Amino acid sequence: MAYFTNTSTHPFGSVTIFRITSFIEINVEKALKWYQSRQTKIVLSKLTDRELNDIGLSRSDINNIK
Repeated sequence: MAYFTNTSTHPFGSVTIFRITSFIEINVEKALKWYQSRQTKIVLSKLTDRELNDIGLSRSDINNIK
């Protein structure tokens, strides 16, 4: 005869809640990094070619910023 013994010490659903909150946290971090990158690209695109050259960048380098 087989039987099942529940040895879990976690409350029901706690793993699911943890996974959901982790998913949200990861995606919020990604969104913040994307937003910061976007803002940086906007500011750099407003600089003149000479100002970009002073900081060691060219126009084509702006799109490669992550």
